Amino acid sequence: MKKEEKDLDKELEEIKKLAQEADSNKGFELGFEDDFEEDISLIDFVDDKQNPQESYRLYYAIEGILKTHLPKGDRYKQLRNFVREEKIIFLTGGKKKDERGVRGADSRQAYIGTHLKVALNSLLEWIKEGGNSFDLFLRFRQLNIQYGYFREDELSEYNQSLITALNYNPKENK
Repeated sequence: MKKEEKDLDKELEEIKKLAQEADSNKGFELGFEDDFEEDISLIDFVDDKQNPQESYRLYYAIEGILKTHLPKGDRYKQLRNFVREEKIIFLTGGKKKDERGVRGADSRQAYIGTHLKVALNSLLEWIKEGGNSFDLFLRFRQLNIQYGYFREDELSEYNQSLITALNYNPKENK
């Protein structure tokens, strides 16, 4: 096994361990999840248009759920970053951060039917299933693979660039 693969396995195991620890003491619902349930098979993906008010409502509903259900505190910041990075890649249509940490897209501008509602439904399913934070990370990762935002063979290289991007500090590189 290559050193990069070992580092990746170690990193994923650390994320999983943090998620298990963080999720051991949660268990509540927001109470409005049913308002957002929608059968995604009925969505017209061909004619998906922008609607700023609906995009705003859905995006911040997603953010509110993440803020409520992901573990809090400095200890879990990296875990939250990994989950949010997968979510943002999905919402931006596969845009990843470059070596400088610049993405070049805004996840708040995601298409409603094909991305925002899919992400929200995934979150709501995750809550109903009682999944842990690592499950959510994997759920968004699987959406990214399913939508073709990167191939399975790109994952190792992508994970290394993700780790670099998450640790990027523009003040250090001036």
